[in-house]
Amino acid sequence: MSMDVGAKKGPRSDINITPLVDIVLVLLIIFMVLTPLMEKELAVRVPEEPTPEELAQPPPPDLTQFIFKVDEAGLFHVNNEALTDDNAAERLKVYYRAAKAKEATQGPPVIFFDADDKAKYERAIKGLDLIRDSSAGWTIGMMTEKIASQAPAGETAPGAAPEGTPPAPGATPPAPGGAAPAPQQ
Repeated sequence: MSMDVGAKKGPRSDINITPLVDIVLVLLIIFMVLTPLMEKELAVRVPEEPTPEELAQPPPPDLTQFIFKVDEAGLFHVNNEALTDDNAAERLKVYYRAAKAKEATQGPPVIFFDADDKAKYERAIKGLDLIRDSSAGWTIGMMTEKIASQAPAGETAPGAAPEGTPPAPGATPPAPGGAAPAPQQ
């Protein structure tokens, strides 16, 4: 800070640069802090055009939902179609295009992921990577319970008693022919 102690009276013609230096130093510190943050790059993935071979593949059957399964042996399935490691990515792209075409009526493309309890972790992660790499537009839903209608022959739905098992105490036995018992009054 400058200070004039003399007995001069009247206006001064020299410039006080102290406030100017303070402002410049504050701006310098702000730019020094912000500059490293501005150097970060954003990765952008541009969608790829489908090749003629991909477009020539037959579309999947007219389905409303897609279930990607990893079975006990580590094989991939989409609904009832078995996939190999070689064709899984291309078939998932075909399924995505079919789901995307129905987006106006059925909503965004959703694929449900179901890994068998005995499937190897590496195969389950490989399946998830295949879904992610086939298209960034998939919404992946994780299945945590088995669907009763998809249980193979000979298996029962979770919570259901196998055939030939006596009913639990206090439970009403099923009527012959599969009809529900009449309510008691």
